Amino acid sequence: MIQSDKRPVQSDFANITDYSKQCPDGARKFFAFVHFTDDSTCLWSNIFSFNRSFALMLAIEKFGDFLGYISSIIIHEQD
Repeated sequence: MIQSDKRPVQSDFANITDYSKQCPDGARKFFAFVHFTDDSTCLWSNIFSFNRSFALMLAIEKFGDFLGYISSIIIHEQD
């Protein structure tokens, strides 16, 4: 049986991006998908950093109060 891809249900997805921020000179832009144990997902964009490791550290700091409920954090670089 072929099944279609499962997309996040709107109620299980949150976007906490601050689109008013501007990227500083020399910094790279990253975004993070944070997946929680209840199968919900959160997008955080406009993470400005000089490398992926520091972007991950910023994401861990941002979601520090919820670390017990996080199943994964995926960092992507924006072009």
